Amino acid sequence: MIYFTENDIDRLIEDDVPMGDMTSNLLAFEGQRGRITLLARHDMVVCCTEEAERMYLKNRLEVTYIVPSGTALKLGEKMLEAEGDARMLHLVWRSGLSMIEFASGIATRTRQLVEAVRAVADDVPVAGTRKHPPYLKKIALKALLAGGGEPHRTGLSDTILIFREHLLFTGGYDKLYEVVASIKKRQKERKIVVEAHTIEESKKVAASGAHVVQMDKLSPSDFTRCKTECREICSDITVIAAGGVNGSNAAEYAKAGADVLVTSWMYFAPPADIKALIEKV
Repeated sequence: MIYFTENDIDRLIEDDVPMGDMTSNLLAFEGQRGRITLLARHDMVVCCTEEAERMYLKNRLEVTYIVPSGTALKLGEKMLEAEGDARMLHLVWRSGLSMIEFASGIATRTRQLVEAVRAVADDVPVAGTRKHPPYLKKIALKALLAGGGEPHRTGLSDTILIFREHLLFTGGYDKLYEVVASIKKRQKERKIVVEAHTIEESKKVAASGAHVVQMDKLSPSDFTRCKTECREICSDITVIAAGGVNGSNAAEYAKAGADVLVTSWMYFAPPADIKALIEKV
């Protein structure tokens, strides 16, 4: 579960209403009530309905219907409904809707990737990188999970992932064994992941004592050879496919033997199309 603080919810509201809703105030909606219903305009996996509900409740709207994040909806199905003061309804109408559309787009694309992979291998996770748009980490990660994916990294603080750019300052792949040995002395409980770009680099990673080699932009056909040769050096090393993994080739990488698929493709999905029906009650 991704936890959204009360401050997170307040900021979502405040971002669109920093100084009040000028239009609704001028239209004198006092004492009038309305209802908002959100409906799927196409098949989708919905996400962030819970956060929209909290936005509604903060503005004294009564939520009368909600489906949880991760629910697969068909065209025309309802995901959220609330009613109350017409001014408050208009205050959170667009901000709540836009959040759900953005998150549901990611969740839907993630589910498509997961289903494509499961059609050929049921034990290959689809992991999302940390390359989501800035300031949208919680929404992006919640959508990833709602679609059936897993976080690859939530940020720089939770994993040891050594890139070629790091190795420029430590002696390159030829000195990797010393680097890995040093890290293992200081971080005994963490796995060490090293990115490689060629089969020769991957074999140096396998020989270094690292736990995982992350192959960047290797073709599916070359990936199979890469994993075979790495496993000949270290029988239990994990071999990850990353870089360019998307809906058109995810199943190919799974069939090629990838232990994990790592991608940011889901984060750049088009927003879901959701109808907001507002009625006077």
